[in-house]
Amino acid sequence: MSNQYAEENLIRAADYLPSESEKAAMAESVAGSADPLASLLYSDDRDTVLYGIFGDVPDYDNPDMETLWDEVLDADPEEIYEYCFKKGVDLFQDDGRPVPGWRDIAVMLKAIDKGLLEIA
Repeated sequence: MSNQYAEENLIRAADYLPSESEKAAMAESVAGSADPLASLLYSDDRDTVLYGIFGDVPDYDNPDMETLWDEVLDADPEEIYEYCFKKGVDLFQDDGRPVPGWRDIAVMLKAIDKGLLEIA
């Protein structure tokens, strides 16, 4: 897959995955937290990656976002990988597997393309 963007401009989604020690530390700090929503914020790697890249997660209560989700689900995964790569996001971990939430990343990028979302 060729990319018209320089490697230094590419966001590597795997860089936003927490390490095992970070996961343990987050779980420990959340367990004693007075904020019950804190445990939901970092409940899985998918949300951590999405918050790291976009500062938000897709709002699937919005029918427009749901339409984009359906579009991504119906597409060939290879097309989605290439789309995200062309948009500047490398979805793959070092082991060659896509990061958790790779489809959600595509939905967020498509929402930006369609003007449904603005990222500062």
